[in-house]
Amino acid sequence: MKPLSIAVLQDAMVPLDRWLATELTGALKRPVARGLTRKAIVGGLVAVAGRIVREPGLMLRQGRSVFVRSFDWLPKRETAQKVKVLYEDDWLIAIGKPAGLPTHETKDVDRPSLTQLVERHVGRPVFVHHRLDAGTSGVVLFAKAPEANASLARSFAFREVEKVYVAVVGRPPTDWPSELRIDTPIVISGNGSVRVGQAGVPAVTLVRVLERRPDRLLIEARPVTGRKHQIRVHLGSVGAAIVGDSRYGGAASPTGRLMLHAERIELQHPVTGVRLVVSSPRPGEFQRWYDRASKTKKSEDIRSNRPNPGRQPGGAPRPAKPDSRWRPDVGPPSPRPARTEGKRRKPVRGAARGSHR
Repeated sequence: MKPLSIAVLQDAMVPLDRWLATELTGALKRPVARGLTRKAIVGGLVAVAGRIVREPGLMLRQGRSVFVRSFDWLPKRETAQKVKVLYEDDWLIAIGKPAGLPTHETKDVDRPSLTQLVERHVGRPVFVHHRLDAGTSGVVLFAKAPEANASLARSFAFREVEKVYVAVVGRPPTDWPSELRIDTPIVISGNGSVRVGQAGVPAVTLVRVLERRPDRLLIEARPVTGRKHQIRVHLGSVGAAIVGDSRYGGAASPTGRLMLHAERIELQHPVTGVRLVVSSPRPGEFQRWYDRASKTKKSEDIRSNRPNPGRQPGGAPRPAKPDSRWRPDVGPPSPRPARTEGKRRKPVRGAARGSHR
């Protein structure tokens, strides 16, 4: 791709890396992530007013020109992942996010994000109002048009969007009721760690048990508030951590993924006003593992209850078999007679026949 020069028509209100990402997205007709432009700037591939700059936070002034020397830092189009569109119209788009893909770009500029893939699909920047953790799969909603953006933002801010998750959790020590309300504040530290604590912000999660197994539960979770890691930390705090969530005490997952899925999102359409319900089917490995693990546990229980020939049903050892010589009518067998000194001796080898002593 040839070098490109872009004129600054008015004073920029955002840093150079963000301004350049927006301008290149329009000029190249493909989404360009801010993390990539930051990497290009630090690498000395961008010049402002004829001088190479390495400051991503530089604020541009009107009349300057920005020159990009090379585009080798952009990923190849052929390697781009495809998105699973669950719903799309002129204003909104809902995507089924796979587990392992972050919603937003990360510090690793070579790692793709859901937002990048959606912008590549739409052909322009989109507006993000909620997110899923990288390990969580399911519905993520984006606004495509500015006229839908403000109303959608209000819906999320005033908790008018209903989100429904399903999760496989370790069974708590005591049996849960069919429905449970977890109303515990969450503390979010400056380093990003999350825990429950009375000094935190209010957080409420509604839980309903869908299926019960001897060692696990399939549950539905509805977060009333939208705190970071809310469902994960709430379930972990009551002894029912999500399978695969080692951060909050969950057991290891044979599938290698966090067993949490955003199954449904419901809201009033920000433009048409119609009630909109978008669902994402549970991933195949999600339900398959749950069913298979339950069958395996049942088989183990059957084997552990199988009778042991050496033990009685209660676990005590069986009595030893009686002596085969025992006869109830005559009593126990008498002991064998001991050897006597008068027993015949064997002849001594080498003694002459007929000799007498």
